[in-house]
Amino acid sequence: MKKRKVNKAGYLVDNDGNVINNEGTKLFDKNHLTTGGEIPKILPFTKFNIYEVCGDLEKNVDGKPIMNYNKNGDTVD
Repeated sequence: MKKRKVNKAGYLVDNDGNVINNEGTKLFDKNHLTTGGEIPKILPFTKFNIYEVCGDLEKNVDGKPIMNYNKNGDTVD
């Protein structure tokens, strides 16, 4: 596990909840995310690599991410 912070949708986030890429560059502001932590639905119209923002998460038998938590209760990859 890399123990990087992720939101409930499994996207890498900074300490403010903004979606970041693997290098830590902010890509989406927290206030642009849905209540479920999903990124804006503009993606079909933009060049974007979803794998740059997804945490490295294991999946259960249903294909859903298994969420891990740090000592503060934050979700991490």
